[in-house]
Amino acid sequence: MVPDFVQDIAFYVGFVRDLLLLTILLVILILVFSIYRKVSQALNSAGRILDNTEEIVNTVSENIVRPASSGSGVAFGIGKMFAFLRGTKRKD
Repeated sequence: MVPDFVQDIAFYVGFVRDLLLLTILLVILILVFSIYRKVSQALNSAGRILDNTEEIVNTVSENIVRPASSGSGVAFGIGKMFAFLRGTKRKD
């Protein structure tokens, strides 16, 4: 009952619609993959920065803080020894 040219038009409209849908989905897939790669690179870079920071903090702790804290303990002990030898007492 429907003329052939109307069915042909409906077929081509459906075909173009499907083609546009597939193209849009492909573009979205490419964008998501591109964003994933950028975010992955940024996270890897942040991880390397954290590793380097941790290494720096450990180096500072081992080479500066630990010797300084042990030196302050020695100074405290020497101070206590001099206080004992002088006979001074700490008042509470």
